[in-house]
Amino acid sequence: MMFTGLPNLLWVLGYFRGASWTLKADLVSDFVCRLLNHMTGRGARKVSVALRPEDEDMVLAPWIDPETFNPGYLQRGVALLPRRGDKPEWAHSQDYWREKDELPRVDLDDPIFVYRDTTAKG
Repeated sequence: MMFTGLPNLLWVLGYFRGASWTLKADLVSDFVCRLLNHMTGRGARKVSVALRPEDEDMVLAPWIDPETFNPGYLQRGVALLPRRGDKPEWAHSQDYWREKDELPRVDLDDPIFVYRDTTAKG
């Protein structure tokens, strides 16, 4: 839902199969509210995600896995979409039952989150 190098941008795209589109939107919305509250508590105005050292050399793949979701309209434009890493935390999941438990437990103090206070000069 977040992209490296793009602060304050969260992408909301629902589930394609097996669960309602809005279930994913609800999970991401809850995450965004929690993240915004966390940013306020830290005095941060920007947040982005950074690759961990163990992710630096991961294989990049098309954002949509053609094995699990392959409509023609997405396959024709897949080169225009962001890419994903080959690790589960860098991929668009289709598993609501896993994400409903995982997303609320994301540690917002994990070094993967890079916070900045844009009011400070320098």
